[in-house]
Amino acid sequence: MSDPIAAWRAGDQEAARKLVDQYLDRLVAVARRRISQRLASRVDPEDVVQSVFRTFFLRAKNGQFKIKDQDDLCKLLMRITVHKVLKQVEYHTAGKRDANLETEQGNRSVERMQELLAKEPTPEAQVEFLDQLEKLLAELSPKERKILEMRMNGHSEREIAAELNVTDRTIRRLFERMRGQAEHVGFRP
Repeated sequence: MSDPIAAWRAGDQEAARKLVDQYLDRLVAVARRRISQRLASRVDPEDVVQSVFRTFFLRAKNGQFKIKDQDDLCKLLMRITVHKVLKQVEYHTAGKRDANLETEQGNRSVERMQELLAKEPTPEAQVEFLDQLEKLLAELSPKERKILEMRMNGHSEREIAAELNVTDRTIRRLFERMRGQAEHVGFRP
């Protein structure tokens, strides 16, 4: 077998394409097997493999690999793929990004939401809700109350920003602050 890496280093781009074509499907399959179903919406095996080839070609260009035969090349590419998948999994399961903390998105979650919406609140719960809402609204400026009112009436952040001459970021910060205040006083809608 001729050395495709040496040919690529010598400027033969066709050799690089052949290497990619030869290993692409196999590496995508390796990446796909190592990505859980929950992470599949966040981590694309093909993106991982593109990164594998980027790393491989960059480091091979600098002469960082000693590859004796095709088997060594295959093992190296597999190892890089597994390493990159593990790094992606680590990233997407850290702290607030943890996919395991996400709520399910299937039919059961829709059914549960419909069950909750079908229930009528008790009179006591209605009074408690209105008291908490009043307390939160009292802490808002007139402009902030207008932002909240427009949002509750279905206006988008962009529409509110244009009408009230504020930035989208101002609106998002207001809602983040309100969420924090609501959680602080134990507000439960």
